Order: sequence, then structure tokens, then C-alpha cells
Amino acid sequence: MTLRIPFSTLAMTAAIVVLAAGCSTQSRTSSQAAAPAPATQAAPAPAAPPAPPVPEGMSYDELTGVLGNGNEKRVRQELVGKTVALNLAKAKGRGPAGHYEVDDTDAIYFRCRTAAPGFAGGEISTKVSGYRFVTKAKQKIVDLERCAPPEPVRTAAAPAAAPAPAAAPAPQPAAPARSSGGVAKAGMDAQGNVVDSSKVEAGSGRTVKGLNDYEGEITGNPAPNSKFSKLQIGMPARQVTDLAGPPTDQGAYITGKAWIPFYFGADRHRFEMTYKGQGRLIFAGGGMGDFSSGHLIWIIHNANEAGYR
Repeated sequence: MTLRIPFSTLAMTAAIVVLAAGCSTQSRTSSQAAAPAPATQAAPAPAAPPAPPVPEGMSYDELTGVLGNGNEKRVRQELVGKTVALNLAKAKGRGPAGHYEVDDTDAIYFRCRTAAPGFAGGEISTKVSGYRFVTKAKQKIVDLERCAPPEPVRTAAAPAAAPAPAAAPAPQPAAPARSSGGVAKAGMDAQGNVVDSSKVEAGSGRTVKGLNDYEGEITGNPAPNSKFSKLQIGMPARQVTDLAGPPTDQGAYITGKAWIPFYFGADRHRFEMTYKGQGRLIFAGGGMGDFSSGHLIWIIHNANEAGYR
């Protein structure tokens, strides 16, 4: 017996199958289209570090070649206004107070007209502002416009991505107010008064020119009615004691020049006098057995001086 199915039933069944297949395909297509592609974000390029400073100007060897001409006027014409690149260190031994040197075996010294705060030596690049030759001490003094480390060369950094907004910082307690007197140097307070004479360093005061072209330094502020007000850099020791009276204590000490082989100069040792309530006086050039032949090169005012070394 043959089973007969009506044509209308077959057509309806086929239509339902086609419709179901179409809905399934459309659902998968819509699901795939709705899924967004993963976003990628490039990491910001790191900022380039500043280039190291490169001092520019005449080298020390070139400078000494010009100084070797000997003619002070010609040397001044060739140097003033020129830029020099030097590695300075504080002058030792017989070097004038407050000056710098590059080679401690020669007699070439440098004076800074101005200096960066806290400058104590190192690489500099600056202009020469003056020159003089001290005949008695046979010293060549070169004046420099400004002593400061060279500024680093900065390069443009790649722009960084904007950071997410940070949370507001918690309120911090106010910082204590600082003294308006500036940064205190060794053995001194921020107002420039000497508080410990034994810790004061050369170059912390002002450089002065005294008798017979002697150059020296005066550090600190004088005590009221100070006996030191009558003194001048370059005075011999005997004249100093005639004006200021005998010291509370005195003594000698060896300088770095004493350890230089075959050095027979006069500044292998120095002589120090201390005055209670006044300060200290430093002499150079005298003999170990005759300090009276030395000359005053450094006056240290200290109203709190105890008087003993």
C-alpha cells in the first residue's frame, strides 16, 4: 500500500526548514559582528635623558702657552674676553686665599668674580675677565667671569600619554620657615659669622689686596671694638703684635707644599695666632725658627673665639 502525503503539507514543511536555517545563520552573523576588535595602545616612548655637559673653550695647556709669553700687556690682550674650559680645585699651599688652581706644581691661580652657590671646584666653562702678574710672589693670577658647572644640553622628549586623574593628595603640614640668611659654610652661620675658627675653610670670606701687593682673605664679622680693625693683609708679624698686642695662644703647622719633592719655597708651613674674643690671624713666609718674618695673609673674625688652638 502506498502512503500519499498531500503536496500542501510537503510545501509547508520545506518552508519551515528554510526559515529555521536562515534564522540560525543570521543569529551567528549578528553575534560575530557585535564582538568588538580588541583595542591596542602603544606604550609611551621613554623620555630621553639630558645630554652630559660638554665644557667649551681654550684648554689649560693652551692657556699656559699664552701665559708663557711673559708680557703682561700682551697676555691681557690675548686672554681677556676668551672662553676657557678648566677643571678647578681650591688652591693649596702658597696659593692666595680664595683662589683656585688646575696644577699645584706651577704658580698659576684663578679668581672667580662670581660663583654658583656651593661651588667648590670642578669643570667650568667661562670667560677671562682680567690678568695680572704678582712680581714678589711670582704668581700669575687669571680672573674668571663666573665659576659654575656647565649647563647640560637638553633634548626634546617624546610626548607621553595623558595619565589617569590621580586622587587628591592628603593635606600635608606646612614646612618650617627657613632662615633668610642663606646657606651656612663650614664653621660659620647663615649670617656670615664665624662660630668655630678651626673649621673655617679658605675661600669662605672675601679676597683683598693689602700691603706690597700681598693678597689675602678676611672671613667673618669683626667683634665690637675689635683690635683686628687696625690690621692689613701683608703686615709682618711684629707689626701685627705691636698693633693688636700679644696673642692668647700661637703655633705653626705644615702645609701641603712641604711634601713636594725639591720644593724650597717659603710657604711650606704657616703660623697662627689666636686672640680670645677676637679671632685668629694666619701668617705665611716665615722661617720655622723665626716666625716674625712671616706676613699676614688671613684674618678670621670670631667674637666667640676661646683663644686656644
